[in-house]
Amino acid sequence: MHNRRLAPHEMLDLHELIGMKNVCAAKSAAMMNMVTDPQLRQFLQQEMQTATQQAHQIQSLLSGGTTPGGGRY
Repeated sequence: MHNRRLAPHEMLDLHELIGMKNVCAAKSAAMMNMVTDPQLRQFLQQEMQTATQQAHQIQSLLSGGTTPGGGRY
């Protein structure tokens, strides 16, 4: 697949998504320190990992990187 340029509003949207994913990861990490329920703690851990991974994937898209499967975005 060829690499196409993103429109300015698309880049802005992706930067906003990265910020939101980082906030989600930070909130999940902060909440993990307050919960005692093991299931809720596990859910928050998974949410933190997912949000962090998604933020990295979006950053890779902005950098012209590749998808986790090896293809180009």
